[in-house]
Amino acid sequence: MSIPTQPTRHLQAVEDVDWSKHPMSDLDRQPRRNQRTWPNNIDTPLDRARRIAGMYRARLHALNPEACDDCDQTAADFGETWMLERPDIVEPDRELTTTEAAELVQVSPDLIRKWACQKHPTTPGLNLLPRYGWRGRERTYIAGKVFEAAALARVGQHAS
Repeated sequence: MSIPTQPTRHLQAVEDVDWSKHPMSDLDRQPRRNQRTWPNNIDTPLDRARRIAGMYRARLHALNPEACDDCDQTAADFGETWMLERPDIVEPDRELTTTEAAELVQVSPDLIRKWACQKHPTTPGLNLLPRYGWRGRERTYIAGKVFEAAALARVGQHAS
C-alpha cells in the first residue's frame, strides 16, 4: 500500500525576498508632520513609551472607565502594574531643594552639588546647574534646570 504524499511546497528563503517591494516596508519611514521635541529630554525610549501609553490610558478612562478598569486588571494579572502608578508631575519652574532635585532625576544629592559647581559645557560663565536660592538651610534649584543638567550628564556631554 502506498502512502499518499502531499505536494512539495517550495518556500522562498528570507534572504531571497526583496523586502523593499513589500507593501508594508515603509512603515518605519512614515513622514513626520509638525514634529515637536519631547518635553523631557532625559526620558529613555521606555519612559516615552510608558508616558504615551499613560496618555492613551487616561483618554480611555475619560471615555469609558469600565473598559479602562478591565484593561488595567488584565495587565495587572500579567504582573504589569506600572500604568497604575500615579507619577508626580513637576512643573519646570518649580523650586526644589538639593534632596528633591536628586530624587527627581534619581541621582545623589552630592552629584547635584557637583553639577552646581561645574562649568556649563556650551555656555561659558555659567554653571552646569545654576543655584536658585535658599529654603531654610538648603540650596534650591529650578526643576527645568535640573532636567537639563541631568540630560547633559546622561548623554555624556559633560563629566558628572
